This record gives sequence, structure tokens and C-alpha cells, in this order.
Amino acid sequence: MTEEKNTRLTLIQRAMNQDDESAWNELVGVYNNYIFVIIRKMNVPTDDCDDLLQQIFIKIWKGFSDFEYGKNRSKFRTWLGAVSHSVVYDYFRKKKSLSSKQTMAAEESLSSNFSSITEPEIEEIVEREWRIYISNLAMQNVKKIFSGNAIEAFELSMKEVPGEKIASQLGITLDSVYMLKSRVKKRLIEEIKMLKEHYE
Repeated sequence: MTEEKNTRLTLIQRAMNQDDESAWNELVGVYNNYIFVIIRKMNVPTDDCDDLLQQIFIKIWKGFSDFEYGKNRSKFRTWLGAVSHSVVYDYFRKKKSLSSKQTMAAEESLSSNFSSITEPEIEEIVEREWRIYISNLAMQNVKKIFSGNAIEAFELSMKEVPGEKIASQLGITLDSVYMLKSRVKKRLIEEIKMLKEHYE
């Protein structure tokens, strides 16, 4: 595979090739925190999240051959949500069968903490958290590009601080505030688009 062709492949497509260890490591790095948030939203205690993360990545690694990638097929995030749901369900089911006394408590935990979460709700969590995750990642990248007052002006504007107040606080003109906000916003939109193309 030429380098040019390789750059056109998404991270997911590359990671599906089990010989591409660097792509797999990158995928784990990208999705680790994202999956952590998803399983926390499924009411998994923080202390157990690392173990479940490992189980989820093992299941993804083993199941890649069954995942159909491409247009009009399952989104990777949807499949990822299903894998995470399955692992979390097994986690609560195992907790349920510890001992007779613990079983009752675990049953309550299973019914109140987990079984009330429906598949559409999980899909909603997966999509919502992905949008947040990509936006945050894009913002981290954009912060490396801009210096001076640009990021501060943009972040203050996101908090709905009036332009005049931002200008006064940063010691710049109102026109400069609008120009900086516009530059950061444009670059952020471009970064989000690039990240989506690469990771989706």
C-alpha cells in the first residue's frame, strides 16, 4: 500500500488490519477516554472502569473481522456502543451472582443502574459523547496553533461575555476581538471536520 493511499484510509480502516500495530495503538489512544465516559454513563463504578476498558478493547480486537465498515453499514460508534453495552451487561450479571445476600443487592443494582438503559438511549449517549469528545479534541489541537489573546477571546465569547468586556479585559480593540474569535472558530470547524474524516 502506498503512503498516499494509506493517508486516505480512516484510522478504523487501518486498525482493522491486525498487522498495523501503530494504527491499533492510535485507535486505543483515541477511544480510551471516550469509552471510559460511555461506561461511566452506564453507571459502572470508576474503580472497575479500567478492567472493563481492557475487556472492551479485547472484544473489539477479536470482533473486527465481523464488523462491516463503510457507507450504509453500521457506524463504528454504534458497534462500539453495542460492544460496550454487552461487556457492561456481563459485568453487572456477574456481580449479581456472587452470593445469596450479595445477589439481592446486585439484582437491585442491575435493575436500577443498568437495565433501565435502553438501546436507543445507549446510541444517544454514544453519539452525544462522541460529538463532545471530538469538539474537545479539536479545541486542544487549536490551542496549539494560536497564541496570545485569540483562544482567551474565543473562550470568553463562548461563555457569552460581551465583546466590549472581552476587549477591555484583554486590552485589545473590539474589532480585534471579532477578528480573533472568527479565526479561532474557522480553524476549530476545520479541525473538527478533519478529525471526523480521520476517526470516522
